[in-house]
Amino acid sequence: MKSPLSLFTKFPSTKREREYYIHTAIEEILNGDHNPLQIEVRLKNLEEIIKGIRTSTTLKNAILDEVYRYPEKTFEAYGARITKTTRREWIFDECNDSILTEFKTQLTDLQKAIKDRETFLQTLKPGMIAVDEATGQQLQPPSTTEKTILQISIL
Repeated sequence: MKSPLSLFTKFPSTKREREYYIHTAIEEILNGDHNPLQIEVRLKNLEEIIKGIRTSTTLKNAILDEVYRYPEKTFEAYGARITKTTRREWIFDECNDSILTEFKTQLTDLQKAIKDRETFLQTLKPGMIAVDEATGQQLQPPSTTEKTILQISIL
């Protein structure tokens, strides 16, 4: 087998090439040159491959080692503009702030109350008369939409 990354050299490396690739690929599928479901399964597999590679902590460290070889904050390499930034992440768990804790509790309670109310409203059916006792408003059942979603598990 060839090196797994040798396949990546066949993919576009610029934005313009990528846009052309996408347009042409969709055209080929819609023209019947390829089975759309088979392509969807392969795309799902490719997505999982990319996710597996990109989430590797070891690889992320190797990438950062390579990035630090460039002294500039922003530089161009391999047809891309790369900018080094830092992101500050605040961790509030150890602040010992009772007000924040209370807010979080209220938020959790409110989210549960919203979910409970939505569950109740889902029980309403068209033509059914229901009135909110607190406000006197006549309640209407929620509208719905449906779409088919594929769940693909690569074997």
